Amino acid sequence: MKNKFTVFIALAVLCMVCRPCSASPSTLAITGLVRQPLNLTRQDLNGFDAIRVQLNEVMSDGSFQGVFHYSGVPLKSLLELAGVEKKETAFGKKVDLAILVRNKKGMQVALSWGEVFYRNPGGIIIATSASPIMPHKDCRRCHSPEVYKSRLDQFQRKIGFPKLVISSDTYADRSLEEITSIEVLDLRPKIPAKKLKKLYASEFTITGAVEKVQTVQDLGAYPRREITVMHLGEGKGYHGFDSFSGAPFKAILDKAGIAPDLSKIFLVSAPDGYRSLFSYGEIFLNTAGDRMTLADRLNGQPVKNGGKFILVLPDDLMSDRGVKAIQKIEVISLRKKSK
Repeated sequence: MKNKFTVFIALAVLCMVCRPCSASPSTLAITGLVRQPLNLTRQDLNGFDAIRVQLNEVMSDGSFQGVFHYSGVPLKSLLELAGVEKKETAFGKKVDLAILVRNKKGMQVALSWGEVFYRNPGGIIIATSASPIMPHKDCRRCHSPEVYKSRLDQFQRKIGFPKLVISSDTYADRSLEEITSIEVLDLRPKIPAKKLKKLYASEFTITGAVEKVQTVQDLGAYPRREITVMHLGEGKGYHGFDSFSGAPFKAILDKAGIAPDLSKIFLVSAPDGYRSLFSYGEIFLNTAGDRMTLADRLNGQPVKNGGKFILVLPDDLMSDRGVKAIQKIEVISLRKKSK
C-alpha cells in the first residue's frame, strides 16, 4: 500500500510540472536523455522540499561576490523526477553521461552524471532564494574603505534565479545564475563494449582538446602519492579497502595542456569499452579533484590484473566510475553545443 501511495505522489508531481519542452524565460527546461522532459517555473521549484547550503562566492581569479545561504532543491532530485535513461548503447551504465547547464546569457557549465549522483545531494542544488551572511565586524583596522566597502556591497547585489549552486567547489565559477536549461547528454553512445579474456593496456593516450596529444607509458615524470580507497559498488556492494600508489590525475592533465573551460569534460576509457566521464570543474575547482589518482601500484605491487593504470576516486560514494586498464583520455569541449 505504501509503495502505491509513493507512486501516486510521484505521478501527481509530474502532472503539476510537466509542460511543453520549449523553455520560456520564466521556466527551467530539463531535456535530453530523460524519460519525462520537464519545464519548471520558479513556483514549481519552490514546491519541492528545500535544503539550505552556504556558498562562499570567491572566484578562481580572486574576485569576491559575497557569502550567502542559498535555499533550493538538489539537482539530483530534479533529474530523478525527469528519469535519466540511456537510449540504444552497448554500455548501459550512466557513468559516462554529461549534464550541460545553460543560462539566459548563453553561458554554460558541464557537469558529470557521477558528481551529481555519487556525491551527497546538498553539494549541487538549484537555488530559488538567498540570504546574505553578513560579517559581524568591519575590517577598518586591516583594510582601507576602498577595499572593504566594495566587498560589503556584494552582499546587497541582485542574484538571478534559478541559480545552479555548487557548494562543494572551492571556487564559485560554476555557480551559474538565471539558468534556463539542463540537458543530459551521451557523447559517445556508439563506442562498442565487449568482454575481454584479459583486460590490459600498456599505455594511455590523452587526446582531443589539448595542446599536444600525449602517450603515457609510465608515471616517472609526475609527483607520486599513496591513497587508501574503499570499494563500494552498485552491483557487488562493499569489498573492503585497497592501497593505491600513483600520480594525481590533475597533474597528468595539466602536463597535457588543458585550457580552462567550464564546458570541458574528460572521457576516460578502457579497451573493453568501459568508460567514465568527469567535468573540468570537478577536477580543477573541487577539492575532490585533488584526490583523484591515476594509479600504477596496488597494495605495494605493480598493477597487473586490470592494469596497468587504474583511475581511482576516493571521494565518490560508489566506486563505479573507477576505470581499470586506462587506454584513452579524451578531452572534449561542449561549447559548440551552446544555443
